[in-house]
Amino acid sequence: MIKYFFKYYIYNGASKFIRSSFILPLLTIIIGCFVMMMSFSIMEGFSNEVSKTIYFFDKEHSITINKKIFFNKNSKNDLDSLIYFLIQKKYFFNAYEDRVMFIDNNIHKTTARVYGVTNFDSFKAIPFLLNPDTSINKKYLSDCYLGYNQSINLNIESGEIINISSVLDFQNLNTFPSDYFHVKNVIKTNIPRYDDSVFIKFDSLLFSKNIFLNINLNKKINEDDLAVINATFDKGILYNKDNHLFSDLIYAINYEKLFYTFFGLFIILISSIMLMGFNISSIVRNISSIGLLEAIGLKKIYIIFSYFIYAIFIATLGFFISLFVFNILLFTDTNYHLMDYIFDPSVYFHFDLRLSNDVLIKIFLLDIVLISLSTLYPIYKISKLDIIDSIKNRV
Repeated sequence: MIKYFFKYYIYNGASKFIRSSFILPLLTIIIGCFVMMMSFSIMEGFSNEVSKTIYFFDKEHSITINKKIFFNKNSKNDLDSLIYFLIQKKYFFNAYEDRVMFIDNNIHKTTARVYGVTNFDSFKAIPFLLNPDTSINKKYLSDCYLGYNQSINLNIESGEIINISSVLDFQNLNTFPSDYFHVKNVIKTNIPRYDDSVFIKFDSLLFSKNIFLNINLNKKINEDDLAVINATFDKGILYNKDNHLFSDLIYAINYEKLFYTFFGLFIILISSIMLMGFNISSIVRNISSIGLLEAIGLKKIYIIFSYFIYAIFIATLGFFISLFVFNILLFTDTNYHLMDYIFDPSVYFHFDLRLSNDVLIKIFLLDIVLISLSTLYPIYKISKLDIIDSIKNRV
């Protein structure tokens, strides 16, 4: 049975070559599945690296407090009570205020977003530090982390000193609060918001005119705890759970992932249409043989089933060949960092290709479904064949 299946669908005995009706659909299935695997693995690896970076500085769930409104209805003790409640419930990660301030190295002056982090000593940005943290604070100034772009602008390296000035808090036109900081290390994330910034321990003098306090959370607040917060501190609090700072970027990544999926599906759809055409051609070419097989007792359902099995066979074979090629690429990237030659880490993120089993199963099922659809019309065509007309080669 396997021998006849091979001769009928795959190998052309007259020309001694594999049939084009087998090769062409198989190639398009391989290309379509590989495009989906490759695009998903790149976008998954990239989005994972971007998300990991973003959620280190700005967690997925956070609370923004408008202090002008909050303190109009509550007191400073109420803010401390809110933070204590979040710590007790294990929601609290850190809190920061940010403002644009002047920074300089006594020669060059520029502006930068300055983050005032409440628990600065536990602010461990190790994955994003440009150099090993070996600088020694010889003058015993407050430490700070300087964004990579600002270190380039000011020609500042780890261990040097910068001055930060809070321009909105001036007492007159010639004086305004300022302080010197020791650059503990340089942070490089490849995200401008952070690479253009400076991270310091919260200073009430430098941030005295700030309105917004951002509290990063370890996890999503459950409904009961959120009800307690809203009931106790009902003014000046915004819980950010759906409207993240980088929602548009994350949405764009998911949209691009969807685009490449449709591109891969389109290629497989071409294979499906091509396979349907070859199957119909095969039925017309072998109509007499089909009639004879029916005449000697072979049920029509078995003939129909053979076309369906052929479609499943070619779809499965194409998927596993593309998976094999993808794994070769994955091995090459893991051992020789192939993606670094395509996406320069100095410009883009360094990321690893990632492809989950769930995605592979979905690609396989889409492949099977689309190719199976190509058998519907040929199956309908066979079901309508008359034995006598088939033997006489009349459709």
